Amino acid sequence: LDAALLSKMNQRDQILNCIVDGPLAFDNAISFESARHKEIKSEVAGDTDLLLMPDIEVGNVLYKTLVFFARAKVASMIVGAAAPIVLTSRSDSEQAKFDSILLAAVTAGDH
Repeated sequence: LDAALLSKMNQRDQILNCIVDGPLAFDNAISFESARHKEIKSEVAGDTDLLLMPDIEVGNVLYKTLVFFARAKVASMIVGAAAPIVLTSRSDSEQAKFDSILLAAVTAGDH
């Protein structure tokens, strides 16, 4: 995904009902203090609801980091196909696998 392109599409009202900004470094996306210290002006810096990764490998590193170091509760799926695709890791908990199926089922109603 090209963060700059997505941001521009949002500015042109091609992506509606949300605020899109990027690319942002991870610390700036999740920490208002970090963004302020670096003088980054962004409506989403430090208040990010969604992080998009440039590819599956980077996404997997962040995912595993959050699960194993921060004990994050996760659900995962791939979007952009005709229907949501459940994507879980062999090492995911039963709860994460269930939540991923639930997320995809709820999202499938939008297609």
